Amino acid sequence: MTYEKSTTDIDVIIGANIHRARVLAGVSRRGLGKAVGLSFSQIKKCEDGQRRISASSIVAVAQALNCSLDQLWKGIGPGEAMAVLPAHSEDAIAVATNFDRIRSPAHRDAIAKLIATLAARGALKSAAE
Repeated sequence: MTYEKSTTDIDVIIGANIHRARVLAGVSRRGLGKAVGLSFSQIKKCEDGQRRISASSIVAVAQALNCSLDQLWKGIGPGEAMAVLPAHSEDAIAVATNFDRIRSPAHRDAIAKLIATLAARGALKSAAE
């Protein structure tokens, strides 16, 4: 009998949550790996949902990134709709992080409208090509 260790949607969700938390914290994969005793490659595979991560490693990741375990489990709790969220670029995460630091509601609104307009123009241009 052969035992195949495969990943599940839960592993993909946890990996995506680790990626988001790591980028928001401004930590490289190499830096996170060093902090938790995993290699760059192991961190990448966990973030990509290609490798399972142990409970003790998840706790170490949360401590290294100064985030809660809840952030890493988001999307897999009882009663929550379990969905694999689309990956976001590091630029998108940086925009979101900095956007929340803008105190003026008028400025946030103007920036949100600008982004929506630029995105719509990009979508229209892509459709025309």
